Amino acid sequence: MPKHEYFDRKLCISVDAEGYGRRDDRAQQDMQGALLRILAAAAGRAHLDRATWTRQGIGDEELSLIPLGPSEPLVVDDLPRQLDAELSRVNCGRPPDNRIRLRVAMNVGVAYPADNGFAGQGVVVVSRLLNSTPVRRALKVAPSANLALIVSAGLFDDVVCQGHTTLGPGDFRRVDIAEKEYQGHAWLRVPGVDVSALDLSAAADRTAEATEPAGTASAAAEPADRADGATAPTPPAAAVTNKFHGEVDARYATFGFSGGARG
Repeated sequence: MPKHEYFDRKLCISVDAEGYGRRDDRAQQDMQGALLRILAAAAGRAHLDRATWTRQGIGDEELSLIPLGPSEPLVVDDLPRQLDAELSRVNCGRPPDNRIRLRVAMNVGVAYPADNGFAGQGVVVVSRLLNSTPVRRALKVAPSANLALIVSAGLFDDVVCQGHTTLGPGDFRRVDIAEKEYQGHAWLRVPGVDVSALDLSAAADRTAEATEPAGTASAAAEPADRADGATAPTPPAAAVTNKFHGEVDARYATFGFSGGARG
């Protein structure tokens, strides 16, 4: 068999929904259906034919191989815009913990169907981009955003930098990627958010992960500072008063007293 038998280059798109694992079984089933409807609606509005895509779905993820050609600018430019609009429509009225939010990665490279999925470095790279720290962190620290998009350097150079989209380099932010065996850089975009202003540091990530409601941080643990710079006194412990009615046999009891508010 010729060595070039399986060689093919494709535009690879990988999509993953945030928070899938924390949902119960029925909610996961509902999310899978919603994800497919969202992708189909957005692709249709971007004038992309999903029937020409080779798709592989795994729960809350979809990996697609798309033929190269005139559709590339539409995929990079129009598809994320339509995804953002469709997610806004679907999420309208949903509580924050039930919103559907996506990470989307794009790359061009060698990719083709294999015995148990897809093979080729194009697929490997798009998967590493999708699971990289910068795109995960961007979605986490921008809670108002519906999606975070990360585009490989080669695709960015060919499609965005050469003026084939309505987007410009300033709409993206360069990020370094170190994910498993992949080392390189890519370009990050968060529709509706100034991506250059996002704090993508590890400290910001930890802050976003904090589950403690605002206003409840250790106010009771440490006395607050007064406006004059002095430390406010710690309020006395609440006094406890025992009242006895009738005789009490306390021959084997032990009583302890502290100064408290009464000295």
